[in-house]
Amino acid sequence: MERVQFATLAEAGVILAATLPFPDHHPFSRRDLDRIIAEAKRHDAVALTTPKDAVRLPVAYRGRVGVVGVSLAWDDPASLEALVARYG
Repeated sequence: MERVQFATLAEAGVILAATLPFPDHHPFSRRDLDRIIAEAKRHDAVALTTPKDAVRLPVAYRGRVGVVGVSLAWDDPASLEALVARYG
């Protein structure tokens, strides 16, 4: 499961020094966040989270955890429009 959670980042070229998976919508405690940041420091790395989880970080941690997201870009935007028109 862990490999699947982080596969998109690895495929995008992010070098994963360590991973600490949490369930979706996990309410991060200060203890969780301190553990994540300590693990990143141990690997001389940057602690990262997704944009949707970043908005739930306590203000004191927002400058200490980086945010990385993924986006979808269509090679042919017209094909997306045709797909939406067909099923929308």
